[in-house]
Amino acid sequence: VVYQLTLTSVNTVLTVGTQLVWTNSRVPPQQPTQQKGPKHPLMIAGLALLLLPAGTEGLSMSLASPRSKPLPKLPLPPKLLSNEPGTWAYDTMSRRVREEILGREVIGANAELLSKPEWAKARASLEALNAELEAPGTTVLRYLTDDVAPDSAAWREILRPYVEGGNTWLDAPWCVTEFYLYRRVMESLGFFTEPEQFLDPFLASKRKGLASSLGSMEALAPKVLAALRPGEDVPLDAGLRLFALISLWGNRMDLSLWPAGTDGNVADAFAEVLAAGEANLLHDDFSDLLGVAQECKAAGGKRVDIIVDNAGFELVTDLCLADYLVTSGVASEVVFQLKAHPTFVSDARAVDLKEHVESLACAEGFPGCVALGERWRGHLASGRWKLQEHLFWVQPSAMWEMPSDLFDELASKSALAFTKGDANYRRLLGDRSWALDAPFKQVCAYFPTTLCALRTLKAELGCGMRGEETARAAAQDASWMVNGRFGVIQVAPPFEA
Repeated sequence: VVYQLTLTSVNTVLTVGTQLVWTNSRVPPQQPTQQKGPKHPLMIAGLALLLLPAGTEGLSMSLASPRSKPLPKLPLPPKLLSNEPGTWAYDTMSRRVREEILGREVIGANAELLSKPEWAKARASLEALNAELEAPGTTVLRYLTDDVAPDSAAWREILRPYVEGGNTWLDAPWCVTEFYLYRRVMESLGFFTEPEQFLDPFLASKRKGLASSLGSMEALAPKVLAALRPGEDVPLDAGLRLFALISLWGNRMDLSLWPAGTDGNVADAFAEVLAAGEANLLHDDFSDLLGVAQECKAAGGKRVDIIVDNAGFELVTDLCLADYLVTSGVASEVVFQLKAHPTFVSDARAVDLKEHVESLACAEGFPGCVALGERWRGHLASGRWKLQEHLFWVQPSAMWEMPSDLFDELASKSALAFTKGDANYRRLLGDRSWALDAPFKQVCAYFPTTLCALRTLKAELGCGMRGEETARAAAQDASWMVNGRFGVIQVAPPFEA
């Protein structure tokens, strides 16, 4: 057991196996003037508890030193709330999370299990949560009750301004309440308190999402395998462009928007979105990405991180990108940064990634998928791919509040980090209402290593997009900011100390 003292945050670390590390830390957010509650951020000194299972190697003790966290180079705008009717945030927190997430994906999809006597307590807790969400504009937030959880202290500090300020599900920051919803589901199902009984409520959806994408993956496999074949002289600019676009548009397949296994989910959609990908880019920093990749390859390959978003087909496209990075010599290793508990329906954990690889390797009738799965088994076995879970990735804190251990690791070991998906992008922006043309490189000037955001737009925020491009998108599609039709490839250099 190791205790780590920190002067500005509460850190909790849980290491499972050789590569899975959970850490969370936060500096409480600044309060926008329109919110209720305390006007000044709270600072707390805390202890970090490191729990290691028997046989785990590499145990060490360290004393954390305080570090001034870098910030965006522009003044911080207000945080997004969910109390304005007609916005995507309002629809999400006033309807979608109760009807489509809690009602359909948690209670509905697991109705048989939850009807058993041993799950009566969990069922009652979920029904109580549902009752709160029936009146989100008047129901105030409460603290979590699973105090033994390794993230309980961090969540208490996250929630403190809003619980003590009497904020509701709608007038607390949107990012806080949406992440909080999924954390409440984990509380109800005993993820931390009864791990021997816990079942991922979204597991069936994730498996259906993968199964329904096998046809699309099989169609894509020949092109992927050809680009990865030894002796193929695919120029770096062409190969990296292909795999970046594959990974980017794979985001359109996430399960919280499209229920797995339904008509129009994956079967033909991928070919369409990839073909339209070039035209639907609202910002494209690929030349910057290529420059970093060329430097990495010239140095013999460097560590590259992928901060993963969804399981299912999107995760498979991320694996394609990771395969290209190591095969082309850009990356000496790829570290997948994964979620520490189930969240946002389809977000990927380490167990999901491993299961996806095994499922592809054993996919009867899909030889292309089998070939890819077998390749990816080899990357995991060789250590070219590593899996790391972290509690910071399942919390609503802005990315500039990244805990010191994770920040320092990325700054010292990683040459490039890809972020995937909308929730990660929202956190890059602190879930704040930046001007849409605010320079991405200034907004994300705090990031510890070179950052490449691959994002399809699914929330009413953004930055780094020229006015003529956003006007073009708005003229083509009234829902351009939320339906995943448009995307960006945005690159920012690492912070300057």
